[in-house]
Amino acid sequence: MTVDTLPADLIGAITIPEDLNGDGILNADELGTDGTFNAQVALGPDAIDGTVVNVNGTNYTVTAADLANGFITAAIPVTGEGPVTIHAEAVDAQGNLDVADADITVT
Repeated sequence: MTVDTLPADLIGAITIPEDLNGDGILNADELGTDGTFNAQVALGPDAIDGTVVNVNGTNYTVTAADLANGFITAAIPVTGEGPVTIHAEAVDAQGNLDVADADITVT
């Protein structure tokens, strides 16, 4: 009997489209006024329609449109200035966890 302990490639890198200059810092001009910013979690080749990706405690179900785009978009609330950690995870059919993390600073 073989036990599969390697996670499927469900998710990849996390990017922040609002970080216009790619410096890892969101300033007031980049952040906007709605109190959130978007995190785009890349979908791996093993992601399918219906895959659930949890980003910072909120579940996002992958759709056909997400697969066509190659990513899901998660709204991340801003509670003040300072570092913000974005943690994404998805579980494959065998129960293995695929994880991605990113950090950004809000000023």
